[in-house]
Amino acid sequence: MSSQACALFSSLLVALWFGELTNACTCGPQHPQTAFCNSDVVIRGKIVSSEEVDLENRTDGTGMWMRYEIKQTKMFKGFERLSEVQYVYTPRDEGLCGFEPRAAAKETEFLFSGMLTVGDRLTVTLCSFIQPWNNLSPAQRKGLMHTYKRNCDCRITPCNSIPCQLSTEAECLWTDGLFSHGWDHLQARQYACVHQGDGSCTWAAQKPAQQASGLHGASNQ
Repeated sequence: MSSQACALFSSLLVALWFGELTNACTCGPQHPQTAFCNSDVVIRGKIVSSEEVDLENRTDGTGMWMRYEIKQTKMFKGFERLSEVQYVYTPRDEGLCGFEPRAAAKETEFLFSGMLTVGDRLTVTLCSFIQPWNNLSPAQRKGLMHTYKRNCDCRITPCNSIPCQLSTEAECLWTDGLFSHGWDHLQARQYACVHQGDGSCTWAAQKPAQQASGLHGASNQ
């Protein structure tokens, strides 16, 4: 299982949609740009069916996975490996961070990000960046289409307590968690960490094209 398996953009939002996190599954904050860059595949789509499958042929039943059939509407990342995603896989064992959407969520269009495993299976967990599409801000959608991919070598570091310090010029400090009970706030929803042309990176507002100019990039804390 990839180290990305237990990284998360917002554990609170995922818990609301997929159920409470288990004691065995702990997820840390992950900016959507970081989630995008760390994933093999990022798609938009809707779950149309699900079934249990045995991918590991273990006699004790621990090799069971959930396979969700997906109706893909857009691929943002992963073209080099796949032309389309038909199924998304997640561990059946909740102790391995498997996720299960609520019944009402099955009619919802989601953004899925995950890792490719054996046989080019797209694998996700409760800690993957999985969000209802309608919950994403216009700035996040712009990031998915353009900005995130172009700035994957910029590093975003969560700042959990003051003082926070940069370890490299190609780094942005993510401070949403200092001023709220979660990380799904201004820098996550409105900003991307982008190159400045001199080897450094800084926050820049992802202003939708139709909005008037005037927003300024947040400075590193």
